[in-house]
Amino acid sequence: MITKDFEKDKGITLVALAITIIILLILAGITINAITGDNGLIKNAGNAKEQSEIVNEKEIVEKATVQAMGNNKYGNIEESELQSELDKETDEGKTEVRDMEENFEVIFNESNRYYIVDKDGNVEGAYDIIKDKYPGDITTGKDGEALDGSEEKPYEIWNIEDLVAFSEDVNSGKTYENKYICLMQDLDFLSKTSYNDWKTKEYDVYLGGEGNTEIREQLSSNGKGFKTIGGSTTSFWGNFNGNGKMIKNIYINSIGFFGTIQNATIRNLTIQGDVLSENSAGGIVQVAISSYIYNCCNQITVTRSSCWRNM
Repeated sequence: MITKDFEKDKGITLVALAITIIILLILAGITINAITGDNGLIKNAGNAKEQSEIVNEKEIVEKATVQAMGNNKYGNIEESELQSELDKETDEGKTEVRDMEENFEVIFNESNRYYIVDKDGNVEGAYDIIKDKYPGDITTGKDGEALDGSEEKPYEIWNIEDLVAFSEDVNSGKTYENKYICLMQDLDFLSKTSYNDWKTKEYDVYLGGEGNTEIREQLSSNGKGFKTIGGSTTSFWGNFNGNGKMIKNIYINSIGFFGTIQNATIRNLTIQGDVLSENSAGGIVQVAISSYIYNCCNQITVTRSSCWRNM
């Protein structure tokens, strides 16, 4: 039977050991900060391990890419062939390949990183996949922190679910007057990494479906596409900061990314994709009333049957 005195002596011994180790480190000229600080031994060891993993992953992608191109009589890269070669280099299921039209996305599921392979076989990366614990809730940060929409604590858009929910809010009559919204990372509507769950059907009814279509499919040109933020009866009155980020491969079967903005500010935003409209249409904004739009880049292709304006 263990006595209280033994437990007490054991606790004292552990404390004494810790103190002894600290004293020895100090005598050796090594401070606690040098071990645990931002540039400490532990942090540097972790960084070295991460860099080693990245080098190894990139080598795997490069080798699989060369093999995939060699297997094709035209030297092209096919999604299925690249996936097959990656499975040979790793265990099956550890990587995922997606054809992004202009390039390929290779995801390593265990490390939560991805790489980009262009059509010529060049490999770029590594890029971290950022997970948001609260997709579809822009009032809560990705780790659960409360946001009030002030300039100091703007509402945050981390993924496409957040962007869709924001659009739904505005179209339901929420103006976001005097509130700030910030785009936190690049979003690509073709990329799995831009969704928290690209197979979710939660937003299908709002997007115009019957409740049984995956969000990725519904937002593509095969579905209804992204729903314009604001329109003839609702408008956005807030401050949208693109934060120097880019929204890519968006498809809008309507009048533009923003429909109507009033007393609003849109800044630091780049959008690339397609707008298909039968009415007066825009790229980033269709109608701006007493509003400011600056430092934005519109790479939207607008297609309609009569005259149009592209802002």
